[in-house]
Amino acid sequence: MQDSWKAGRKLTIEYGVRHSIWPPWKSRWGSLAEFLPAFYDASKAPVVDRAGGFITSGDPYDGIVLPGCGVPKEEGGRFPVLHTGQFDRLYHCLPEGLAETHYGVFQPRVGLAYALTPKTAFRAGIGMFANRAAINRDTALGGNAPFQPQTTVINGSADAPTGATPRLFPFTLTSQDPVFKIPVAWNWNTTFQRDIGWGTTLEVGYVGRRGIHNQRKRNINQLLPGTIQANPGVNVNALRPFLGLGILGLAENSGLSTYNGLQVSIERRFATNLHFGVAYTYSRSEDNTSSLTDVLPNSYDDRAYWGLSDFDRTSVFIANAIYDIPFLKGSSSWMTRILGNWELSGVFQAQSGTPFSVRNNVDYAGVGAGSGNQFWNLSGDPSLEPTAFTDSAVWFNKAAFTVPTAGTCGVQPRNSLRNPGFWNLDGAVRKNFPTFERQLLQFRFEVFNVFNHPNWGGANANPTSGSFGLVTSKSGNRALQLALKYIF
Repeated sequence: MQDSWKAGRKLTIEYGVRHSIWPPWKSRWGSLAEFLPAFYDASKAPVVDRAGGFITSGDPYDGIVLPGCGVPKEEGGRFPVLHTGQFDRLYHCLPEGLAETHYGVFQPRVGLAYALTPKTAFRAGIGMFANRAAINRDTALGGNAPFQPQTTVINGSADAPTGATPRLFPFTLTSQDPVFKIPVAWNWNTTFQRDIGWGTTLEVGYVGRRGIHNQRKRNINQLLPGTIQANPGVNVNALRPFLGLGILGLAENSGLSTYNGLQVSIERRFATNLHFGVAYTYSRSEDNTSSLTDVLPNSYDDRAYWGLSDFDRTSVFIANAIYDIPFLKGSSSWMTRILGNWELSGVFQAQSGTPFSVRNNVDYAGVGAGSGNQFWNLSGDPSLEPTAFTDSAVWFNKAAFTVPTAGTCGVQPRNSLRNPGFWNLDGAVRKNFPTFERQLLQFRFEVFNVFNHPNWGGANANPTSGSFGLVTSKSGNRALQLALKYIF
């Protein structure tokens, strides 16, 4: 529902509300399975061998559930094992998508435009916007037991992980939060726009965003820090909170994010053979998860894991121009066809580098596999003057980072370092040959990276690597391209 109100000669107000009902995605054949803590019975937990990490007795499916009250008719016998009665205990009349349907997703929004003067306008708006949650590929593809059992073998042999005697190792599963709230964001903005003459407009604006219920993933079967060190010789599977199960990745919509940006642009409409635009954004984006594939360590609380977004770029500058050379333009003579109708264009872009942290996949904290990379301690000043680029360059002070004490989590602000920035200029020359009526044959000569400027790759953030702290790669070789294009 949306409406517009002309509140005055200079003021217009737009307002409305949108309502969305998005049932969770489901499997028509009922081939979803996941682990839900509410159905785990600790009194019936499997017995796990403390040295080998395999199950010696008990129900390995403790806590694993299937959707619905039984095998759906649409399944049509595709999964014979479901008809044996072996897994009837996994049905609990749960929703077909193993998550709730949210009916109260109302998204209000309001905006206004006010003409301060005939050449100056002020605009502002705020609104809430919802987004359908993406399908979880691990559960959607039947990647969980009993349909596709997966295990992670800890401290086993790669060629014969079970030894001479067949062993059953705890299942590795990915689950979805049974509540699974709809991701929403509050967006707001204010903009001043001014016509400065010569067909040119200046615009200065502020844009803000607050993201709620962002998707992230964490291992809910992670050990407390120091558990492995306190139990030498004991397999991690014998120490997990949900005994009898391995890594349990939970996809949940519980992340938060914020964005604040200043946006300035100048644009000249195409007139007298010239168009150009210049835009600059100064912004900051922060969150506690930037990627759906991030695994959030349970040992880090939200405040400790909060930091710059992985994709944050403080400054972004873009300029573009098109110039239609007026020499011998608009005439139908043979001289114009041969010598006239040339165009020049170019695009320049420069932006800050992306942020990163110093961490690797070594389990210093003693929490077990499945919880992502772990931070090193920041114990000094990482900043320094980068060395001159040759084949590589020292980008930050690697001595500022130290390995965490065994059994503890490293302390380091997330994404406190930043990779090299980027800039590039592309240019093009075009010659138009009029043919029939409004049809054209266009010759194009395009140059990508006009100055053959090298843009350096990201710094090596793995503290156990021999090139730790170095930038060793680049991109951005000049490329030339010739083309013919027929426009009709």
